Amino acid sequence: MKTLRLILILILICTLPEVHAQKVKRFKTWITLLDDTKIIGTLYSANEIELLIMTEDLTQLNIDPKTIETIKLRREKNVGKGAWIGALSGLAAGAIAGYVSESGSGWEDVGAVGGGILGAPIGSLLGMGVSSIKEKYIINGNEDTYHSFLPKLQQYTLHKNI
Repeated sequence: MKTLRLILILILICTLPEVHAQKVKRFKTWITLLDDTKIIGTLYSANEIELLIMTEDLTQLNIDPKTIETIKLRREKNVGKGAWIGALSGLAAGAIAGYVSESGSGWEDVGAVGGGILGAPIGSLLGMGVSSIKEKYIINGNEDTYHSFLPKLQQYTLHKNI
């Protein structure tokens, strides 16, 4: 009887639906106003009336679209991830190239190690360069331009329902 109870409990645990937590994607935002003031923070929300930015000291800034010159966005921690992906890709590509260049000479493993050592930093720099590109939206204080970019900006906000 105890084994039947244990089996039923295990079956119940195994058949429970999994809960998938959604990871919040934060976007670092650089805003230049028409008076050349620069604001850096996280894009919290965007609607027809204002753009809400949360700064690093957790203060919220409401920005009127008429005062915005440009908005630049990049996903947070994207550069580090790009560097790792580039380094691993460069390591693999360098190792393969080094192995192939020394094939038949008996020094294949040395060529692979040397190629990997050279390829990793080059790939890392390339990965950082590619992943540091920011999306740029030029508003120039024009509300119609802001409204045309609004659906795209709302995809990058932390708070989706406004």
